[in-house]
Amino acid sequence: MAKDKNGSVIGTHLYTFVDRKQLSDIISGDRLINADNTVGKLYVHNDLFCLVPSVLFDPSLKSTYINFIGAADKNLTEIFYEGVDSNNIQVVGAIEKEIIGLLDDALPDLEITHGASLVLSYLFKDINEMLGQEVFVFAEENNIYLAAFAGSELKVFNRFSVSNGHDLIKYILTVMHQLAFDRVHCRISLFGDFSMGVELEDLKLYVKNIVTLEPRFNQTYSPGAETFKGANLLEAFCTT
Repeated sequence: MAKDKNGSVIGTHLYTFVDRKQLSDIISGDRLINADNTVGKLYVHNDLFCLVPSVLFDPSLKSTYINFIGAADKNLTEIFYEGVDSNNIQVVGAIEKEIIGLLDDALPDLEITHGASLVLSYLFKDINEMLGQEVFVFAEENNIYLAAFAGSELKVFNRFSVSNGHDLIKYILTVMHQLAFDRVHCRISLFGDFSMGVELEDLKLYVKNIVTLEPRFNQTYSPGAETFKGANLLEAFCTT
């Protein structure tokens, strides 16, 4: 996604790739990445992330936090963090340095953040409008971010792989059971791409208060660039 000096989206390119070689070819050939600009922001969507309360956070221990989630060799992995919820929570993430190296020449001033930061920043903006029991699901291809709030307090947040509607129902019901949420009164809000085979009527067999929503915008599009909204990615509607 490319933006002008006023922050309006002026161009987007959407790719899929199956291996590191294809990704390298995309990065080296994309004209938006290789335009006359050194600044960029990369949103990383993977399972290597964790949330740390800021009162307990020590930047020098970022590798330790990540290794509670999965093994991350600090010599091969770039570890980063970003504050959300008025800096009350730090989202610590990781990505292979090899991938960052592919972008270094074109975007030496690259900022890296985890996709979880974007999801949480979006949710915390409306925390004062939440019901007593809320579950939010952001879907992108075969993965979801699932967040649960009780009394405007974040109780659960994670990222899961899903391949069908049964997987989605399993994760939603498991979280609701853990938090003792009421299936009638808890509101389930769905955002994003549910092309993995989720039917709203199937979900209503298990929970009653369920809605599908389109994220609200915090960015503008120049004429011709609006088609990117059809990608159903959260980044198409808002960025941090």
